[in-house]
Amino acid sequence: MYRNVIRQQNLLTHAFLKIYVVCAVITLIISLIGGNSLKQELMSPENLIVIIFPRYLIFCGLIPTYLLALLATTQIRSQDILIYQSRKVVVLQVLYRLCLITIIMAGVWTVGTFLTITINHHFYFLAATWFTILVRAVCLWTACFLLGMIAITLTFAAKSKLIAFLISFSISALSFYLATAHIPSLLFDFGSADTNIILIGKETVMLGAILVFVAIMTQIIGRRDL
Repeated sequence: MYRNVIRQQNLLTHAFLKIYVVCAVITLIISLIGGNSLKQELMSPENLIVIIFPRYLIFCGLIPTYLLALLATTQIRSQDILIYQSRKVVVLQVLYRLCLITIIMAGVWTVGTFLTITINHHFYFLAATWFTILVRAVCLWTACFLLGMIAITLTFAAKSKLIAFLISFSISALSFYLATAHIPSLLFDFGSADTNIILIGKETVMLGAILVFVAIMTQIIGRRDL
């Protein structure tokens, strides 16, 4: 089943190519915007991290794009349930879409980040900050994946993509507010002053939450009419 689902979803990806291209372009623009205000005399490893992870742009641009693209490309095909005689295929299809959009946007974000650093001649800071940047990047995309998981679970629970988007984005907005108020927010803590160990701990919490929502979504799919 796994191979067949991957093969099928790879073929369906061509139908969503425009959506993925738009996501990639928006992600690249957001990752590059921060570099426009860089001034080398003000640069430090701490400032570099702030520039790489602009929380306001991530909240206003990256996360809505991520959620909209995910919801737009997640489609329930009742014929697949009949073919495989199992609703597990729907769970696999959803996880495929979540992983694909995350990989695409995270990959483009990485390219944009390296372009920003290189263009502004701050590549030498990577020797001191590469691990911190990596931990915070993993934290960012784990948070996005968790929000995506919440949105998809709500889609099946409420049978409305609009409601799913509004609730999941509201959760993001609350987390963003807490982060700007210097209160631990979990989803936006990639831009906080937390140490790498603390962030890794928070990533573990988010991974646990993702598994919980996968289990909830599986139960909903198994019990409700699709």
